Amino acid sequence: MKDLGDIAHPPVLSDGAVRLRELRAADKAAVVKACNDGLIERFCYRVPYPYHENDFVEFLAYNEHFWATDLMANWSVVDPHSDELLAMISLEVLPQRQAGEIGYWCAPWARGRGVMSAAVRLVRDWAFDELELERLELTTDVDNIGSQRVAQAAGFRREGVLRGYLTARERRADDVLFAMSPSDPREPLVPLPDPRLEDGRVVVRPFEPDDIPAVRQACDDPDVAHWIHLLPHPYSLADAEQFVVESRRRLVAGDRARLAIADAQTGELLGSISLDLFGERQAAEIGYWVKREARRLGVALAAARLLVRWAFEGVNVERLEILTYPGNATSQALAEKLGFRREGLLRGFLAVEPGKERAGRAELLPDGSLPPRDDQVQRTFLAGQHKGAARPCGRTAPSGLSPERPAVDPANHRDVR
Repeated sequence: MKDLGDIAHPPVLSDGAVRLRELRAADKAAVVKACNDGLIERFCYRVPYPYHENDFVEFLAYNEHFWATDLMANWSVVDPHSDELLAMISLEVLPQRQAGEIGYWCAPWARGRGVMSAAVRLVRDWAFDELELERLELTTDVDNIGSQRVAQAAGFRREGVLRGYLTARERRADDVLFAMSPSDPREPLVPLPDPRLEDGRVVVRPFEPDDIPAVRQACDDPDVAHWIHLLPHPYSLADAEQFVVESRRRLVAGDRARLAIADAQTGELLGSISLDLFGERQAAEIGYWVKREARRLGVALAAARLLVRWAFEGVNVERLEILTYPGNATSQALAEKLGFRREGLLRGFLAVEPGKERAGRAELLPDGSLPPRDDQVQRTFLAGQHKGAARPCGRTAPSGLSPERPAVDPANHRDVR
């Protein structure tokens, strides 16, 4: 690590799109406005809330001494032409570990423009190339999807979840740890991007918190409960919240794309479709369900066609699988329409769910009784069957595939079409 005594204060950094400069008194109004935003209140535990002008005045006074006393660099992220404040970013140097930790927040009016990713890249390069640090870290709330996307866009690698990491605003929360070393590639590292797939009739997109009531209504249906393994019944609002929260977490983690199916015109939630990734096999499994009012209208077929194309061309899988209960004739017919070929019956594939009727879940034994476990019919679709599919070269894990198969998850809703 470089001798930091040679650096009087953090430099101005710029890439032409954003500029990082010292905090100024003129930034007060913008900082106060930004720091009273709900997302910053929820996810930035070090920022006082509500945030008052006096908080800014105190911070500005302390900021002048942060680098000299604590090796903490703070920058205002501004538009290089207008000097409008867009965000703030910091780097705390930890000399004993030859490492640094990056923190940031983005003003509501600057989100979705790549501002924060650009700022993180500038600080990253300064920390590695000028300070010669050996490791950079950043942590973010497990539900702060936007912040995790910023880390991925700057090439940081997800290292794990820090369970119960801290208590902030009377809430104990998990944090995701991202890190990077000087030898790591500095290109974006995004296991699965947030897809938006549409055909003019349906849209396949990530779930949002606003979808929770509609998910609860759709899944509190005996037919859905019968054909979906481990789906609670009755289905509560808390179950729907868990489903949506886990869907968002798993998408940004890169091992499952469990997505909403919505009407392209009205935005009404119609169902869900998922892609579970098995990186070691360059394969994925598709699952889906559609709410009662939207069944037999071609919704699942339209969404599945979009997802199949995305899986082969966007995620670069080589094999797709669909597993259904033997008695789920509607689902099996849909799989055939998609071009999936039956490979066989997986006998005793799933454990029996206490309290659920088993009709159609397993083939009867010769004596007319049910076996001790439930069956699944397996169908597959290979990349070679898909016209124009983009095939990866070699046998290395393709972009978008997690290196480990995800564990069985009680919120894994599948098999109702």
